[in-house]
Amino acid sequence: MRKKILAAMAALGVLCLHPDMQRSAQAIQIPGGADADRLVISESGAGHMLIIPYFSTQAGNATLITLVNTDEVNGKAVKLRFRGARNADSLFDFQVFLAAGDAWTANVSQLQSGYSSLTSEDASCTRPPRADINGKPFSVARLNPQVSEAERANGTREGYIEIVNMADIPQARTGLYPLIELTNSRAICADGVANNALTALDTDLKDVAAYGAIGMTAPTTGLIANWTLTNVPAALSWSGVAMPIEARKGDVPAKGNISYFPQSSKPANNPGTASADPLFAGASPVVTASWSDLPDISTPYVAGVGGPNAQLSAIADLLAVRWVVNEYWTEPTIHAATDWLFTMPTRRFAVGIDYRHTARPRPVFNDAVAAHFAPINVVMNGDAACLRNLTFESRDREGANAIDIDDHWIFPTPYAPTFSCGSTSTTSFNPSDAGSSKVVSSSVSLKVMDTGHTNGWFSFDSGYGLHSHAFFR
Repeated sequence: MRKKILAAMAALGVLCLHPDMQRSAQAIQIPGGADADRLVISESGAGHMLIIPYFSTQAGNATLITLVNTDEVNGKAVKLRFRGARNADSLFDFQVFLAAGDAWTANVSQLQSGYSSLTSEDASCTRPPRADINGKPFSVARLNPQVSEAERANGTREGYIEIVNMADIPQARTGLYPLIELTNSRAICADGVANNALTALDTDLKDVAAYGAIGMTAPTTGLIANWTLTNVPAALSWSGVAMPIEARKGDVPAKGNISYFPQSSKPANNPGTASADPLFAGASPVVTASWSDLPDISTPYVAGVGGPNAQLSAIADLLAVRWVVNEYWTEPTIHAATDWLFTMPTRRFAVGIDYRHTARPRPVFNDAVAAHFAPINVVMNGDAACLRNLTFESRDREGANAIDIDDHWIFPTPYAPTFSCGSTSTTSFNPSDAGSSKVVSSSVSLKVMDTGHTNGWFSFDSGYGLHSHAFFR
């Protein structure tokens, strides 16, 4: 089997957050518990939050996921959310309860109906239960209702995954831990005699003491995840590690806020206090948020954070890279092909798409977090928000330019081409078929780049928060 992966390129840095978080009497309450005061990209690979940059079930692809709790003292209550490649709309979410030292595995593949679905034979507890998760088609309820059913199904087949440790579950004889603990490779995953701790999670508890009473404490670090994109018919696979975001106090991993919310479809009150998503905002939101929409990576997680907008802005600054450069091969004599993948996990919180405008879906900007994705550098292409105002450069292996305009490809506004039309987008180099990329068969958010060279290197100046991978075949 042929296999090659390049490590993700992301700017390393530290985020410092600010005080004066405001709360409304009717707002969702963040229980608290944090002593961490900043988030960083963890060099160890372990963290409180993880981003798996890509999943795909296109053209024979399947995505294998392993989530590991390296903490051998505490269990973890973990939220997983699959977001679509086009506009990061929520496709599928659930909770996994990991015992101390436990690992959870799953496979994401395509059903005969064309929709993605997840299957796991792992014994770790989930909410909803495993029987209700396995084989369930990913939802298209948040995707554009104006397109065909086939196009909506295609929208479930690519995207990225958010993972958040909502709370720790310390080892104990009462409360949650004995219900999720694995004994002889099995867990109870249900209330026990005189122990209704799991049912208690159906209610949004308000403070640290209430969660402590059922066996939850403030979340600590220790989550890692690996992903493998495999295509058995093509004898190809690619793999990588999830990008870890860790809460720290000084240089030491510390506790985040308890951010557990019920896994329920019931509407959540005032979700703007717990999420920066612009489609949830206001008295008449574009999308009515449910409890299961929470938490996300903007949910206030460290001490002193000034609400979800402040946290999301700081994470965006943490991830932002301006200059992206890598090589590409499209040599026909060895059947070479190259795709670049760009994942922007903070983009959804800066701009969401309102599909209710049937003639032309419109962007909804969150001005408080729009530094990287603002109206000046975002343009609509159909129902997708795209970047513009980029500067490109392409050279072959001998250093020659494709187009000699001041040694760069320069596209000044308003002539700049759209680029990265999606929260997870693929750029395919010199493909013969513009309908899908040649390496990972991406089609949801695809940009074809004809460089003028068969092999060489390519770069662009973005100024935006990108997390990129290169796939070679």
